[in-house]
Amino acid sequence: MSSDKYPLHTSAREGDVRTVQRLIMEGYSVNKGTFDLVTPLHEACFKGSLGCISVLLEAGAEVNARNIDGATPLCDACSNGNPECVRLLLQHGADTNPPLLLTSPLHEAVLRDKWQCAEVLIEAGCKINQHDCHFGTPLHVAAYKGFIKSAAVLLNAGATVNATKIHNTALHDVARLQDCDFICLLLEHGADVYARDNHGNQAKDLIPSSTSLSRQLLLHEECTPRCLRSICRLKIRRIFGPSRLRNIKDLQLPKLLLDYLSFDIR
Repeated sequence: MSSDKYPLHTSAREGDVRTVQRLIMEGYSVNKGTFDLVTPLHEACFKGSLGCISVLLEAGAEVNARNIDGATPLCDACSNGNPECVRLLLQHGADTNPPLLLTSPLHEAVLRDKWQCAEVLIEAGCKINQHDCHFGTPLHVAAYKGFIKSAAVLLNAGATVNATKIHNTALHDVARLQDCDFICLLLEHGADVYARDNHGNQAKDLIPSSTSLSRQLLLHEECTPRCLRSICRLKIRRIFGPSRLRNIKDLQLPKLLLDYLSFDIR
């Protein structure tokens, strides 16, 4: 992209607040798109420049402008990972669930393990189980990449642990990684060890070594029924659903019970 042809884009991409302000005063359009429909706001969000984002928005930048791939500035901000930039966009009306062709802001945050941004989006009401065209749900993304913290944020917010993408679950993806801690997290939230992918494989079948600790863990889960306490917690959380789980701490219940429902107590 030529800096002479798109000086405002270049300045926004570099996080140069003063130059952005000067160019706007000189009459450069804050909503001019490049050949692939990238606006200065897209550039500022990709950079994570809170100052440039603020100046552009105050000057009338379209907060939900879409580039050629359908991505909005919020997607770029989540990719960068600055939660303050995400909050600022949301305050100016950014759509947490834009009808995108390829991805969503939450997918972008999880894809780079920007779990703080994921928390901001979830608090703002984004669709936590939305599918993209590549991985499936955001939980699939976290599992595929091995990002256990992002997965924990999603699961605590009510992500469907057994959601499928061509019959593939998050447990299948984590089994391939042989990450015992991650497997335990999914099992604790109700992952189905009997689920089969489109090749007929259970998660344990994707672990080649019969002596692998991860495989032994899954085999143990198969022959050990869940305790009633665990079943009740999962059932209650499923009834609440993601929208009400966000406010679970506001319920007039004993702290011990609230901590249990929130997985603060195992």
